Amino acid sequence: MLARLLKRNQTTNRPERTRWVIFLVIAILASALFLRFVDWTISPPRSLLTQAPGLVQLASVEDVITYSAIVSTLPTQTFNAELYVAGVYTKTNDLFPTGTVSLIYTSNKWRAFEIDYMPGRSLEEQRAILLTYPQEEVVLDDTTSATIVARNDSPRCIDYEDDLPNKCEITVQLFFMRDDILISISADGTHSTQGELIEIAKSIISSSSPVLQK
Repeated sequence: MLARLLKRNQTTNRPERTRWVIFLVIAILASALFLRFVDWTISPPRSLLTQAPGLVQLASVEDVITYSAIVSTLPTQTFNAELYVAGVYTKTNDLFPTGTVSLIYTSNKWRAFEIDYMPGRSLEEQRAILLTYPQEEVVLDDTTSATIVARNDSPRCIDYEDDLPNKCEITVQLFFMRDDILISISADGTHSTQGELIEIAKSIISSSSPVLQK
């Protein structure tokens, strides 16, 4: 009789346990969907600038003049790419020192190249940071040499299918010093060649015009 009673209690409790399990599963799924919805609604709009703490996107290209002490000149040779967006990093992060100004150039709805003006970092320090990548030295003019770093032979590209320019992974970077500022020019995928980076760097060095006139 006791065995029959225990069996009856187990049978009676099974539907109740099943209901609790179903309730928990539904609650977990609902929570996951809610978190994804919240993340989607509050996530910042996509930007071609590297996202990092302290990034301030400049409201207009004209605002670059505020940082003219760092960005003394823009390149005169851009191979038809246009300055699309600029930003300044007010905090040191894994990639840039404090005060770095980044300029993104685009062409045919793709990022073409990026120029970063990095105060407080030497060419030797940047070489050491990228020591694991193949490096080559090139001469830009009689007094300036640059280091070219090959970072990626098979870049992945993303077509976001929105109104903003698309981008690929960085393939080649060129570094040189100007007015105690380390300048980095990075090629987006195959949208800028190594030779083009050299010519862009030469145009920065040879340019005597300020970034923008007031």
